[in-house]
Amino acid sequence: MLSLRRVQRLYRCCPSLRFCSSELVHKDTLIEKLRKSFIDDERQNFVVPTFKKAMLYPDEIAVKDFSGEFTHFQLYITAKKLAIQISNFCGSASQSNVAFLCSNNALWIVIQWACWISGQVAVPLEPNQAADELIGQATDCKAKLLIGTPECEEMTQELATKLQTASIVLDHDFVPSSESVSSTAMYAKQLVGMKGTLIPESTLPNDYYANATAMLLYTPSSANGRNGVLLTHSNIEAQMRCLTASWHLNAGDSMLPIISMQRMHTAIGALLGVGGNILLQQKFDSHTAWSSLLGINSPTKQRVNIFVAMPIIYKLLIAEYDKMFAQDSRMVEYIINHCRQKTRLMATAFGLLPEAVFHRWREITGQSIYEYYGMLETGLVMGPALDENSNAEDYQPGTLGAPLVGVTARLVNSEGEQLVSCNSAGEIPTEVPLLSTVIGELEICGKHLFSLKSRRSVAAKTEEQQEQQSEEQQQPVEAQNEQQPQTVASPQLIFEQDVQQQPLATQQQPPTLIATQEAPQQDLQQTTTANELQQPCLGSQQDLPQQPQQQQAVVREEAPQLQLRRWPQRSVEEPKDDTEHFLKTGDICAYQNRSFHFLSKSSDVFNVGGYKIYGSEIKKALISHPSINDVAVLGIPNKMWGHRLGVICILSPDAEVDLEAIKSYCYSQLPAHKRPTVFKTIVAK
Repeated sequence: MLSLRRVQRLYRCCPSLRFCSSELVHKDTLIEKLRKSFIDDERQNFVVPTFKKAMLYPDEIAVKDFSGEFTHFQLYITAKKLAIQISNFCGSASQSNVAFLCSNNALWIVIQWACWISGQVAVPLEPNQAADELIGQATDCKAKLLIGTPECEEMTQELATKLQTASIVLDHDFVPSSESVSSTAMYAKQLVGMKGTLIPESTLPNDYYANATAMLLYTPSSANGRNGVLLTHSNIEAQMRCLTASWHLNAGDSMLPIISMQRMHTAIGALLGVGGNILLQQKFDSHTAWSSLLGINSPTKQRVNIFVAMPIIYKLLIAEYDKMFAQDSRMVEYIINHCRQKTRLMATAFGLLPEAVFHRWREITGQSIYEYYGMLETGLVMGPALDENSNAEDYQPGTLGAPLVGVTARLVNSEGEQLVSCNSAGEIPTEVPLLSTVIGELEICGKHLFSLKSRRSVAAKTEEQQEQQSEEQQQPVEAQNEQQPQTVASPQLIFEQDVQQQPLATQQQPPTLIATQEAPQQDLQQTTTANELQQPCLGSQQDLPQQPQQQQAVVREEAPQLQLRRWPQRSVEEPKDDTEHFLKTGDICAYQNRSFHFLSKSSDVFNVGGYKIYGSEIKKALISHPSINDVAVLGIPNKMWGHRLGVICILSPDAEVDLEAIKSYCYSQLPAHKRPTVFKTIVAK
């Protein structure tokens, strides 16, 4: 009896111990307490990152890729393990740039989450870029660490050698099995109790993420040079809330995105944040994509009902349909019935959709392809509303609709004067006649959607970090070695002896090291004090599932600290207060009948014999040709006409079309004053 009373008294004094005794507490009870804690933090304007929200849906499928299915909790546990390795190199909450190369699969999300858990800035690099461009981006951001997956291992090692920095190669074997992490005991060990609430164990507090930088994204190279876009966690949270509200995302949704992860990361995060699941294709295959769209061999909960793809993908899917299904009347009927009943959104973004593709897709599936407008800085911000009053059959191609929830858009003239303004509620402060058309440069505004002030504060913080790093680098090496055992809280790496003995200065390339999952066990306190929760730290791997010894992450040795710098940003109007300012997009749009219509980039407007010609109109006419994948429109200076128009057409590898056929097709689509006079072709690889 005395022993029982002592145990009861111990439970009352040590709440974390009570939660760890998970067999006495149902998992759903822990989830609801954790959900309440997140809601309280959001009411205080703190940011709850997506990786923490994964704890609310531990047993639900989050991602399905070529390697298999992974639950939300599997991704969380894997990211937490990787975060410990990242902190070994970068330090915890140091806001260092961690660049990574990964194709469209579950590991992309794991690496992004791991960077955030460790308190670093995630810098995703597009693997399909030219090697020179990848080297330029990695050098420009001065990455402290490089992470790659097996298909990108060669390029990852090349970048690491170039930068003389550390690298990690990660594969799917690093992800624990669902059986090893499905127990209530394992779930409870990732939580700690504090004053009657639950928080994830060994992660940074949510108030840290309210102001911290989350990602550095690179725009494609242009004549103005390389441009990096900094996003804070608050920016990403605002973009995800915008899509969640506009698309009415919920746990029953399953999305198939065939757009680069750099552009779709907010949409993916928004759906994962509400418990939905994502289907990822590492390499596009039209047959596999059709199987996914039709729900073949997919459980009911994982059948795709949201499809987002680039315009070229829709062209390829139409070609596959004509080849495989068009002659089978029963299959034709099944496809149109399935898509009408099971799919609630088919959309495209970041590209021009030819009208011929739009109408043919509607014939095949009975669904309209909604066009959305977005940028790396803002995510998707304009497009058709998904509500009870919307009718897909009434949608017209080329219509961007109104701003999404929480977004304001306006058009300005060359002097910066506002011509028309519209927000997600449909309010139009400027009087515009119903049938009139207003043309101007598009500007976007939204609270926390992007933040000039936060970028400046991050840059100022970076300067302070530079000073601290330079002071640390000037300390004697012996002093650093004496201090290191006291500051390292995460598992130590097991270094090869020959690597330790070789001075870094004499190495021609960073030697390979092995970071195993076997690490010294550390004593963990059963309770966490308020002061400890404020410290940015990562916990031990003691409570993480152990993997077989052969599952290793290949790591390269850390080079001396690299200095961060500011990245040039797009022009943003100086804010008059702390809530609103407009971002200049550089795109020309028209506003008519309460809808925006994209016309062209401001740099693609040409003067031909007194006519103003939009390059996007020529491009849209040409890419409607089945054999043309993409088009570049050029304005060639001419003393008599102002400009002569030239086009470079990128043809599909199996295209059987000559230059004269392309000219004839172009002339049949465009009036005389808009027809190019110079044609060139390139065959895609």
